[in-house]
Parts: sequence; C-alpha cells; structure tokens
Amino acid sequence: MTLLIIASSYLLGCFTTGYYLVRLLTAQDIRAVSSGNVGSRNVGRLLGAKGFILTFIGDAGKGLLAVYLAHRLGEGQLPATAALIAVTAGHIWPLQLRFKGGKGFATFAGGMLLLYPQLLLLGLALCAVLYPLLKRTTWTGLVALACTPLVLAVMQRLEGAPLRIPEFTLYCLLVLLVLFAHRANIRQELRKPAAQE
Repeated sequence: MTLLIIASSYLLGCFTTGYYLVRLLTAQDIRAVSSGNVGSRNVGRLLGAKGFILTFIGDAGKGLLAVYLAHRLGEGQLPATAALIAVTAGHIWPLQLRFKGGKGFATFAGGMLLLYPQLLLLGLALCAVLYPLLKRTTWTGLVALACTPLVLAVMQRLEGAPLRIPEFTLYCLLVLLVLFAHRANIRQELRKPAAQE
C-alpha cells in the first residue's frame, strides 16, 4: 500500500499546473519563458496575478491531495510524509516534461496544511520575524524552511512526545529536497552580500 501511495503521489506531482495553464491560454511552453520554471512566480510573469494564483492553488492542491489520500489509505504520519516527498519530487522532476519542472515550494506548503499545520504556521511566523532582518523574500523563505526540522523537534519535545525518528528523518529529506530544487536561488542569494561589498 505504501508503494502504491508513493507511486500515485509522484504521478500526481507530475501534473504541473503552470505548464498546462500556459499551454491552454497562450500555446507557449513556460519552460522557454523568463526563468524557465513552471512554478507560480514564472507563470505570473507571463499571465499576471491570475496566472500566479491559479498555478499556486493547483500546485498546493497536489500536495494537499497527496497527504489527504495517504492519511485515508495509510496509517499515521509516515506514509503521509512519504507521499508529500513523492508528490513534491513529481513536481520538481515530472516524467512527461523530461524531468524539468518547478521548485516544489507550493506543493510542499499545500501538503503541510494537513501533515503539520502547526509547523506550517510557525514557519510563516518565522518568515515574518526574519524578513525585516534579511529584506529578501526568497532568502527569508528558504532560511525559515531550513529551520523547520529544529522547530519540529522542539515542538515534539514541548508536547512531551518522543521524537519519532522515521517521520522526522523523512521530513528532513523533504526539506532537503525543496532546498536542493532552490540551489540556484541559494547560490544567487549567497553571492549578493559579496557583490554589495
């Protein structure tokens, strides 16, 4: 059952909303536009705010649906976390688009609404705290994301529950997956202070 959940979630992730939306409305390939990414920010550059919103909702919806189905078919957080990894991987490396997809942040966030809603809220609160210090939206989001495994460990400690190593390990892999997909952004952000000096 777990393998079925993982395979189904990956295939669901392969449905890259931005690619098909742009194809439908303009007959263009979003991968040939601006950054070449199929995510909501790049779609927004071409289609405006409506394109951004529709793409974000579609991509987040995939993560939400994958976790929901895993909860219905599986038992506990472990298969649900595996499903979110798989659907995010499908978004980043969609089979039908020759493995050139998005960066997975919206899909990750959508799944987190069901997987760890409290952690998602704390991550957003951390973004609000960090943004005045970092002054850059992407960098703020990535730093907050990188901190969430520690936040999750502290949350479970405060709840008096032992750290669930399998689920925690999979969550760390999920965070690393999204950070890896943003590696170009990370390199760019790390170069900015040096460039300003």
